[in-house]
Amino acid sequence: MAAHTPLNPQRFFGEVGGEPVALFRLRHASGMEVAVCNLGAKVLQILVPDRDGALGDVALGYDSLAALQAGAPSMGAFIGRVAGRIAQARYTLDGTAYALEPNAGPHSIHGGPRGSRHRVFSAHQDTPDALTLRLRFEPSVDGHPGILDLTLNYRLIDGPTLVVEHEAVAVCNASPDSPASFTPHIFFNLDGPGERLIDDHHLQVFADRLLAADADNVATGERTPLNGHPLDLRQPRRLGNLPDIDHAYELAGSPNGGLRCVAQAHSPASGRTLDVWTTEPVMQVYTAGALGTGATPDIGKSGVVHRPRAGLCLEPQQYPNAVNCPSFPLMRVAVGQPYLARTEYRFGTEADSSTTKPL
Repeated sequence: MAAHTPLNPQRFFGEVGGEPVALFRLRHASGMEVAVCNLGAKVLQILVPDRDGALGDVALGYDSLAALQAGAPSMGAFIGRVAGRIAQARYTLDGTAYALEPNAGPHSIHGGPRGSRHRVFSAHQDTPDALTLRLRFEPSVDGHPGILDLTLNYRLIDGPTLVVEHEAVAVCNASPDSPASFTPHIFFNLDGPGERLIDDHHLQVFADRLLAADADNVATGERTPLNGHPLDLRQPRRLGNLPDIDHAYELAGSPNGGLRCVAQAHSPASGRTLDVWTTEPVMQVYTAGALGTGATPDIGKSGVVHRPRAGLCLEPQQYPNAVNCPSFPLMRVAVGQPYLARTEYRFGTEADSSTTKPL
C-alpha cells in the first residue's frame, strides 16, 4: 500500500463482542483524509501533504480488523474513562472505596482492560468530513462509579485540521459523581509510518511544569520545575537528542474552556508541521520507546513492523492519577455538570508555518 493510498473499509467489516465494527473515511476539500475504526474509536490513518504538496500518511495504524486486534491496543484509540495510570488500581471518592481491575502490573492504565480502547462505539456519519461516535460507561463494566454517556466527534476543517471534541454526561441522578479523563492516543510520524523514526522531529511544548512520577510512571501529585530538567521542551528540541519520553506536562495558559496552542512539532525531512491546540490542562508526551518490544512483532500498515520511537503521541487530558492525588484538580462528572473538551491537530508545512506563542 502506497503512503497515500486510503485504507480499504472492506478489510474492517466484522463483529467484536456481538457489536458491528467498520472503518469510516473522512474527507475534506483540502485533500486531507482520515480513517477511523469504531473499535476503540481508533484513528488509523491521516493523509496530509508534505512541503512538495505530495499527500502522505502521518499516523501509525493497521490495515485490517485482524491486524488491529492483534496490535497495540492504544494505537490511535480514544482513551477513557480515565486516561493514564491509577495507582494500585484503587481509590476512595466521597468516602467510598473503588477497586479496579489492574492491567499494568498492580496499577490500572487507560480505563483498565475494559476501557474504551477495547470497546465498540456506535458510529454515525452524516457528512464526508465528520463522524460521531457514542459509548456508555457503567460501573459493572469498568469499576468506576457513575454512568456516563460519551459523545465523541471527529471533524476535518480548513488547515488542514483534525478536530476532536467530546462531551461526557452523567446519566442518573442517583449515581455518584464519576472521575473522568479522556484523550486521543494517535501515534504521529510526520515522515510517514515505517519511513523513519521520529528522532529528527523537533518538538516544543508550552508547559509550566512536569508532573512527577514514581518508578512505575504513576503520577505522585508533585510538580517538577522545568528549569534545568533534561525533558524541558519549552524551546524546540530534536527528539533524537533526548531520552525516551512518557511524561505529563502541566500546560501553560488558562485551561478554563480556552483553546490555546500547547505544542508544535516539525519534521525537517518532509517539511510537515503539527500544532496541537486544546482546552485541556495537561498533555502526556510519549515517544513510543516501548512500541514493538513485545514477544511478537507488531505489524502495521503495508507490513511495516512497528519499532521503538516510530511514533509520537501528544495526548491532551486531565491530571493523571488525580483520584489519588489531592494536590491535583479532579474532573468529576455529575448530572448537570458535563465534561467537555476540544483538541485540534493542525497540520501544515514549513512554507505556511509561523511561530505561535501560548496564550
